[in-house]
Amino acid sequence: MSETLSNLFRKKADPTQATINPTLYERLGGEPAVNTAVDIFYRKVIADARINYFFFGVNISEQAAKQKAFLSMAFGGPHEYTGRDMRRSHAKLVGMGMNDRHFDIVLDHLRSTLNQLDAPENLIKEVIDICESTREDVMNRTPSQGHPTTPTRPEASLQTQSAHPVLPSKESRPHEHKTAAPVQPSSNTVTSILSTRVVTLSTATSIHEAAELFSREGFQSLPVVDETGKLIGMVTTADLIRHFNKQ
Repeated sequence: MSETLSNLFRKKADPTQATINPTLYERLGGEPAVNTAVDIFYRKVIADARINYFFFGVNISEQAAKQKAFLSMAFGGPHEYTGRDMRRSHAKLVGMGMNDRHFDIVLDHLRSTLNQLDAPENLIKEVIDICESTREDVMNRTPSQGHPTTPTRPEASLQTQSAHPVLPSKESRPHEHKTAAPVQPSSNTVTSILSTRVVTLSTATSIHEAAELFSREGFQSLPVVDETGKLIGMVTTADLIRHFNKQ
């Protein structure tokens, strides 16, 4: 990377560029620093399977441009931010299941980005504090509701099965089912390329859970089974994208 925040900080130290009571935007290095940080930040977010499914169907270039404008405004710099307020712009994500755990992951990526760019710790703290101040609006809560404990994600609805049909476990955790060693298959039949680990979704699996599993494991489609283990259909990434685009 040809430019880093530390380089920009050194430029700001030049007496010819001194500013009385500089804003956080100016102390960070202005437009070049904010743009660089946002670009790196979104690369981290999109690579993180814990949160990237929230961006299915989103134009990341447009999203990054909006984020640059918003941060410029939040940090006291010049801006042309015309986006919706925080509650309205994040209502869809809250409806998809976004919670405080996801918010914390985003803050971690922002902090990591600023550390990567050698930003001073005092400026990182200012940035994080500003972003933290938006939590209640982003989560569409009133301050009196507080910061709830993130619930444990139910795992019982995701079934991990062997290649042979078995009844879904009644216990709360997924189970790996072992089978006897198969007879060596013929090389010209589908059994020669058969996977011995089959992941299915149950009818109780939420769309949010399915999207997170698709993103984390890289699936393109998964079968859905009922409580008896009978196949009733398939869910694909295209199905998920269409659903989220309608929200």
